[in-house]
Formats: sequence, structure tokens, C-alpha cells
Amino acid sequence: MKPIAKYLLIIAISIAYAPTFMGSATAQSAIQPARESTLRAELLDAARSTFEMETNGPIEFVVRRLNVLGDWAFGDVRLRRPENGQIDWRKTKYAADFAGGMFDPGGSFFLLRRSGGAWTVIEFATGPTDVVWDGWRTDYKLPANLFERQLN
Repeated sequence: MKPIAKYLLIIAISIAYAPTFMGSATAQSAIQPARESTLRAELLDAARSTFEMETNGPIEFVVRRLNVLGDWAFGDVRLRRPENGQIDWRKTKYAADFAGGMFDPGGSFFLLRRSGGAWTVIEFATGPTDVVWDGWRTDYKLPANLFERQLN
């Protein structure tokens, strides 16, 4: 076989088998835990205290997106109070940003990692006005499908 033909054959085989050699996280699909599942409760409970400290009180999550991929989980949530739903952002550390229009009360995000069987908050953002999670994706070298809306 001529050297150029051998080279082209090696490239063709490499391309054909590339998915086999890629990390398992990139080949997997993210899952969305069912509403009443134990996994969903574990994820939301792991994030809850962080957001309660951020808002100076108890919160409930309105889940817009909750994805799990291996030992990583991503949440896109809206925060609300259990009793009346509304958080008075003027009474939080975000008061100035809220008043200045530099705070989006409709969205908060978190990134969790499972270690030793427990989920831990690695990153979070309350009311960002940009796509904060894209930095998390690149910083932790996570696949984009962890952060994407999944089609059901």
C-alpha cells in the first residue's frame, strides 16, 4: 500500500471510531429526574440552603430545567417564597442591582457535583442578566447537553 493511501486509511478509521474513544460524558444524554423522584428531591435540597442564604428566607423552586449527566447536575429555576410566592428583592443583597435593572428575578441557576454519594453546590447564580452557565461549561469542561433544554 502506498504511503498516502495508508495515511488516508488511518484518517478514515480514526474518524469512524472517534465516538468510541470519546469520554463517556460526551456520549451520554442528560436525564431529567421525574417530578416526584428521590433524585429530584436530593438535587433541589442540595441547592436550597444556598438560595435561602441569598434571599434571607425560605424558598421554593419553580423548576424550568433540571438536567443530570453522570455526577453533574444543572438547574435553571425561579425562586419563590412558600407562603406568598413573592420575594421582595429590595430586602436582599441584590436590592441595588434590582433597582438598577441589573438583576433578573425570573432566573437563578446552579451547578451540582456528586461526590461520595452527596450532591454539592459547585456554582450558583441568582438573577444573572447573562448566560452565566456557559462559563461553567467551559471552566469544568462539561458537555453542552448538560445545560441544554431537553426535548421530551
